[in-house]
Amino acid sequence: HHWELAFADVFAQRGGFDLVLGNPPWVKVEWEEGGVLGDRNPLFVLRKHSATAITALRGEMFERYAGLREAWLAELEEAEATQGFLNARQNYPLLAGQQTNLYKCFLPQAWMIGREGGVAGFLHPEGVYDDPKGGAFREALYSRLRAHFQFQNEKRLFSEVHHETLFSVNVYSGVRDAPAFKHIANLFTPATVDACLEHDGRGEVPGIKEDGAWTTAGHADRVVRVDTAALANFATLYDAEGTPPRRARLPALHAKTLLGVLEKLAAHPRRLGDLGDDFHVTGHWHETMAQRQGTIRRETRFPKDARELILSGPHFFVGNPLNKTPREVCTQSSHYDVLDLTTLPDDYLPRTNYVPACSTAEYEARTPRVSWCEEGEAEPRKVTDYYRVVNREMVGPAAERTLIPAIIPPGVAVTTCVTTAFRDLGQLLDFAALSMSIVLDFMIRSAGATHVRLSQLSGLPILTGDCDSRIRTALRIRALRLSCLTAHYADLWYSSCTLKQHSTNGGSMNTIDAFRQDAWTRQDQRLPNDWPGLTPEWHRDHALRTDYARRQALVEIDVLTAKALGLTLDELQTIYRVQFPVMRQYEAETYYDANGRIVFTPSKGLPGVGLPRKAAKGDTSYILTSGDSIARGIALDWESVASDANAGRGVLSVEQLGKMHEFVSPFSLTDRVRDYRHTFSASHHERCGPAANGGT
Repeated sequence: HHWELAFADVFAQRGGFDLVLGNPPWVKVEWEEGGVLGDRNPLFVLRKHSATAITALRGEMFERYAGLREAWLAELEEAEATQGFLNARQNYPLLAGQQTNLYKCFLPQAWMIGREGGVAGFLHPEGVYDDPKGGAFREALYSRLRAHFQFQNEKRLFSEVHHETLFSVNVYSGVRDAPAFKHIANLFTPATVDACLEHDGRGEVPGIKEDGAWTTAGHADRVVRVDTAALANFATLYDAEGTPPRRARLPALHAKTLLGVLEKLAAHPRRLGDLGDDFHVTGHWHETMAQRQGTIRRETRFPKDARELILSGPHFFVGNPLNKTPREVCTQSSHYDVLDLTTLPDDYLPRTNYVPACSTAEYEARTPRVSWCEEGEAEPRKVTDYYRVVNREMVGPAAERTLIPAIIPPGVAVTTCVTTAFRDLGQLLDFAALSMSIVLDFMIRSAGATHVRLSQLSGLPILTGDCDSRIRTALRIRALRLSCLTAHYADLWYSSCTLKQHSTNGGSMNTIDAFRQDAWTRQDQRLPNDWPGLTPEWHRDHALRTDYARRQALVEIDVLTAKALGLTLDELQTIYRVQFPVMRQYEAETYYDANGRIVFTPSKGLPGVGLPRKAAKGDTSYILTSGDSIARGIALDWESVASDANAGRGVLSVEQLGKMHEFVSPFSLTDRVRDYRHTFSASHHERCGPAANGGT
């Protein structure tokens, strides 16, 4: 469109338009021949054929349907011509190298046809703010941006797109020497923008979700003012080293306080990437390519040993390498059962959905190698020769947790996950512990990442050499006690316990002695008071196995990480309160019994754990034992137990699907914000001993 000719009077008299606004099309310009062939045979669309299958069937389709070849060629020509025009540097130089999406083309057009001081307002997706190849475009955008209001589609403002889709209202104007714009994230209704701008600043900033409902209330502290200094912090945390501030990717910050958190994290002097060749990140087996190449094959069964085990995302969770096991028939992500850590055999390995498809020698030859050579060795070892930190590659910023790490033993491979191997055992333990915290999770979550790879992990902070040794020790032992659940971790436990470290009197000591001097930061009969009895030899009781004890360890890891990175209690609580709404919702309704076992939880990630909220109609899979009497064939659920006046005392024995569970009253809730406050106030060297009366 020739704007200067069609609107010559506007450009001559005013220099351009005063106002340009709209909702440009969110359309990726790409060739989809399946849709063209589907016009003649809908099965191409319904069966979602792969590109390889379509190529193989195309010729047959041309012969079967008259005129299809000509229609196919016409569509191809139009698509190629459109892509050629939109990708041309002469037409859209700022979009060079990016994946073409029509909405992006409207922005430079609006800046071109607007007069000096004019305003452009667009509603468009968030891709321009997080595209790794969009730095040059962001540099031009930030100098014009006045307001960025990010929405989530949970209220179905756009019924035709997914409820988790992110989009934003963006206001642009003339170029400024220094970027400065208002940023409000996690919006669900437009009225919240006005409510934030008009708020007087009193009261606590509401989280993303409150009482199970998406927050639409406004607060002045939700208006984050982004300038060059803030962009410099973003560049340090979320982009490659040396990225100019004006090209930084933009995180979704819910409150002003979080801007200060990012400033502290950006100022931290050491990051994972600083280890150079002393760490190695790999995705190991690509699920599709490894099958095509004959490296792995789909087969759900128990592995013979660790070398046959190939983990995928559901197998593990934060700090728990044995979270779930696939069922005998596993065709969906829901076909996994939660493992009871209190009854696992010492040599347990979960079922695997994939096994090696080639010879042992070939399988090992194809296994990725680390980036260093051990002393006296000419070639790098396989990554599977090391204990590693694994995290899920595909993540959801709106899920309970985003950064989901665990430690896995040698021999084990992964698919659709990312593993990090370390040359130094201490670095492995430090990074594992830090990455289990919500602090590092917040860094990944705020970036809006949907995939966690080397680029995201490299920017995460690690402990510095001058970190308080007591904090470092406390982090390591909690990571170990969460992770070392079976004998497959015996070597890791022994090697960690026999490391030498500096003592408070200036000498050195075995780490096991420091571990024995540790203790919980609270007194509670549900926490094992066995710190003085820890030994260098692995024993199953050294691992934390009850739900309550594992939760307490993660709470203390959160606090220890915050202290190690210089965050305040208020900053840690704000991170939890505003950035982890699903986690807050689960914590608010999860009940523990007197032995630390979950008796009820709404967590979708823990199906079958505890009692159901409400029993299904006709469900007679439970047997309730109360005293000497047995009630058979009843539909037992949490609502009925919670409303029973006698539920506050005694033992509740429940048989579910042939497995007995015993819940000992009283049943109680936890409060993570309160626990953070208590743990933060308890110095890391002033631990609690056993409860005098065995109570809380």
